[in-house]
Amino acid sequence: MILHSAFVLHTYPWRESSLIVEFLTENEGRISTIAKGARRRTSSLRGLLIPFNRLLIRYSKKGDLRSLMSAEWDEKGKKQIAGKQLFVGFYINELILKIVQRGESCKLLFLTYEMTLKNLVSFPAMQDVYLRRFEFVILKEIGVMPDFSDYAVTDNSQLYLSPEQGIFCEDDINNPSLNGGNDFFIIEPMLLQVLKTLKSENYGWDEVFQNKKYWLKVKSLLKFLLNGQLNSVELKSRRIMKEITQFSRGINK
Repeated sequence: MILHSAFVLHTYPWRESSLIVEFLTENEGRISTIAKGARRRTSSLRGLLIPFNRLLIRYSKKGDLRSLMSAEWDEKGKKQIAGKQLFVGFYINELILKIVQRGESCKLLFLTYEMTLKNLVSFPAMQDVYLRRFEFVILKEIGVMPDFSDYAVTDNSQLYLSPEQGIFCEDDINNPSLNGGNDFFIIEPMLLQVLKTLKSENYGWDEVFQNKKYWLKVKSLLKFLLNGQLNSVELKSRRIMKEITQFSRGINK
C-alpha cells in the first residue's frame, strides 16, 4: 500500500473511540478518513493526528470516507506553527474544508499550503502577504480566480468580475439595474496591471504589498471572491481572529 504525504486539517470524534480525520494530501487533494481506535490511550496514532502535522499515511481506496491504515511522521514537516500564527493556520484549514471538493488533485495547493506554514513560522511579520497569496492560489485551484493576463483595457474603460460568471467587459454589461458595487467587482486599468504581476509563486507579492493603495484593493478582491464561494457566511476562525484583534486594541488604548 502506497505512502501518501499529507497534512492534518481537522479531526472530530466518531463513535466511542475513533476519529474522522480530514487530510490535505499531495496527490489526491482533500480526503476524509476514519482512524479506528485513535482516541484510545494505547493507540499509536495519539499525538499524530493534530492539525498542521505533516504525516506519511496509508489509507483504503474505497468510498468517500476511507479507512486510515497507518500514519507516521514525515521528516519534511519539522517546523511547527504556534502562537498567533495558529489562528491564521486554522483559518487556512477551514477555508480548504469549506471550498475544496474531496478527491480533486491539487498539487499546487498542497505545495502552497506547505510553504505558507513554513513562512508563517519563519517570517511572522509578513503574515498578511502569505495569507493573501494562499487565498489567491486556492481561488485559482477551484477555478474562480481568472487569468488576468488574457485581458486588456484602455484608460477609459474597466472590467467587471463576478464570482459566479467570471469577467465581463464594459460592453457586455447591458443591464442598467446591475449594481457594480454588489454584483461585480470593478477592475480599473491600474489594478488590472497589478493583478497581472501576481502569480502563484512569490514573485510580485512583496512589491504589491509595499503599495498600500493597491494592496487594499487586492485584499478586497480576494474577500469578494471568497465571500461568493462561502455565500457570505463568516468562517469561525475569521470571527475569532477579529475578536482577538479588537480585544488587543482595547487593552492597548
